[in-house]
Amino acid sequence: MKAIRIALALVGGLSVLGSLAIVASAPAEAWYCTARGTTGASGWGTAAYIATAKGIALRECAVRTPRGAACYIMYCR
Repeated sequence: MKAIRIALALVGGLSVLGSLAIVASAPAEAWYCTARGTTGASGWGTAAYIATAKGIALRECAVRTPRGAACYIMYCR
């Protein structure tokens, strides 16, 4: 009887730890930004920090834009 209680407590503890690991691995907040170029090119980026999301969006837009054209952040949420 005592062995069964210990086994159930162990299984219960492991399931709680497993669910905490899943919750901890998900970001609490994520930023999504889009950028548009003067030639119509676009890019987007997501990150935990807004500055990083903006940088990714601008870089993605710049890859699709010819030299001399500019990319601008349209919005971030």
